[in-house]
Amino acid sequence: MFEIGTIVSYREGLYVVGVTPMSVPQLVEIEDRESGRIRLVPYADLKRFKEPEKSHRDDDREGDL
Repeated sequence: MFEIGTIVSYREGLYVVGVTPMSVPQLVEIEDRESGRIRLVPYADLKRFKEPEKSHRDDDREGDL
């Protein structure tokens, strides 16, 4: 299960997990990060989104300018 507030990807978009209705446990409520639209989607269709880590190379280059 995803915790409330977890960022997930669904159909090439990023969403924030809301709640899972107890009456329909295989569905998860997600909110579009840009529009705020809320929808119910199958749990199996969601993937946890991991923010890319900042490259150490970028840090090194900033000091060289």
